[in-house]
Amino acid sequence: MYRRLTIFTKVVVLVLGLLIPVIGLYAYSNQQSVNVIKDEIKQMNFNKLVFLLHQMDAQIQQLSTNSLTMVNDPAVRELNFTEESGDFYERKKLLAMVQDHINLQATMSGWVSKITVWSKQARAVVSTDPRTVLYDDAMFADQLTKGWRFKQEKEGNAFVWFSVLPLSAYEQPSEARMIVRISFSTAYLQNMLDGYKANGNGNPFLYHPELGVVANRTADVDDIGQLSSFLSQHPPQPAMEDQTVVLNGKQYMVSSIQSQSLGWHLIDFVPMDTVLAPITKSRNLFYISTLVLLCVSVLASFVLYRNVQVPIRKLIRNVQRIRQGDYSTRIKGDGGSEFSYLFQVFNEMSQEIEQLVGKVYVEQLRSKEAMLKQLQSQINPHFLYNCLFYIKSMARLGDEEAVVAMSLNLGEYFRYTTRLGKQTATLQEEVNMLNHYLTIQKLRLGRLDYRIDISDGMQQLELPRLIIQPIVENALVHGIEPSESARMLRVMGESGADEYRIVVEDDGIGMEGGAMAKLEQHVMYSSSESESGCGLWNVNQRLKLMFGKQSGLRLSVSDLGGLKVTVTIRKEEADDV
Repeated sequence: MYRRLTIFTKVVVLVLGLLIPVIGLYAYSNQQSVNVIKDEIKQMNFNKLVFLLHQMDAQIQQLSTNSLTMVNDPAVRELNFTEESGDFYERKKLLAMVQDHINLQATMSGWVSKITVWSKQARAVVSTDPRTVLYDDAMFADQLTKGWRFKQEKEGNAFVWFSVLPLSAYEQPSEARMIVRISFSTAYLQNMLDGYKANGNGNPFLYHPELGVVANRTADVDDIGQLSSFLSQHPPQPAMEDQTVVLNGKQYMVSSIQSQSLGWHLIDFVPMDTVLAPITKSRNLFYISTLVLLCVSVLASFVLYRNVQVPIRKLIRNVQRIRQGDYSTRIKGDGGSEFSYLFQVFNEMSQEIEQLVGKVYVEQLRSKEAMLKQLQSQINPHFLYNCLFYIKSMARLGDEEAVVAMSLNLGEYFRYTTRLGKQTATLQEEVNMLNHYLTIQKLRLGRLDYRIDISDGMQQLELPRLIIQPIVENALVHGIEPSESARMLRVMGESGADEYRIVVEDDGIGMEGGAMAKLEQHVMYSSSESESGCGLWNVNQRLKLMFGKQSGLRLSVSDLGGLKVTVTIRKEEADDV
């Protein structure tokens, strides 16, 4: 059926119809602006990063050239033809000349490097390293690698380059006549990274997947550590690469390019919120303006909301309460609203429903009471037949004492069970009756020992009559009697956080897992499978009728070795009895 829109709905639709296209158009325009700025930033970072890398590679290439120059230096080559046992004065003069040459080469570029020359023929070593360097034949035993190699030293990390003579001696150092080692500290790389960072928003560092990072001195260690972990899982490409990475909840634009000289990657990452700050400010200003416009629109429709929407919500809320079972709910009308008549009709309707539900509830209580009486009547004859059969047997045997004791205890038992009117009893009364019953069974069996331990807080708990006796009878008949060695029966009362528990357990023959599961099914759903299942089913049904579906019986294996039956009663239901 077609329903006309209310004025409030029309106003809301009109406001949203105006704002949504405007917001959508602005969001599209803003996103395009962000993409353009990102592309510009990427290009600018690329140019700056390439320029920085070229500066680094130029310096490193100069140092590589210095190493090759030293190999071909006349004084150094002459040292290669000098014997260790030659003229001492000439040897010292030549070593001093070589020292001057390597000192000059070490300071020619902007980076001060350390140069060391090993001569196998002269068995001499000349170095700019202030530490004392001794000649060692082991230098000509280890295989040397071409290119720059990263080395961690106590004085600081450094990059090292080896030049050999002849060139074929890289693979076979024993054939080398001369080795020239040149190194420079990573501090010079850090200086260049610091200068790059001072001129922009980036945070550059050098990265190698196996050797770690060389970062600028003011770098955020946590961010670089997280980015290094990311790069270890997503290795950067040799060519220029840009990607967006999230670190500590923030987005960063990451640019990388590989150094051809060192083999390391030059990485720079820029926080996106800093780069996009101007456009973010403009976006926020627009959204604030839109929010103000929306507030004005809502304020203009407030009168309609108050006169229409509020009464409808009040009506819906009370309808939901009735649906949840609260039939006493009523709506208070203000007397001046168009909804006053509707509220009045609703109140009359809820009052009629409350009266009808009350009648149905009373009928259900009467039905449950009738069913309780019927179930209890099934139990009383069952117990009486067993007792009379026992008295008959003892009379035949001439055991007058047992017959008298059985009769007295049976009389006390029936004095309790035949009381008319009240169908419930306290747990204390049930325990007293249980003592009479167990005395009868102890006289009959002879070997029966029992223990009853109920906490004081449970003595006044209201229960259906004869709720524990069928469980005890089941333990005796099906657990203890079939076993000649079984004799112990225990009844315990416990009070938990949400429920009361009455435990009946014995040391009888017990039950296997399959048989116990089958009996548990009979107790829960059927009363016609066996004598044991019928008695326990009756008890379980009476508990559920009185205390709700969450109360009832649970079966398990007893620590004594037999069957353990637990009566559970929810406290919240027991308090309402």
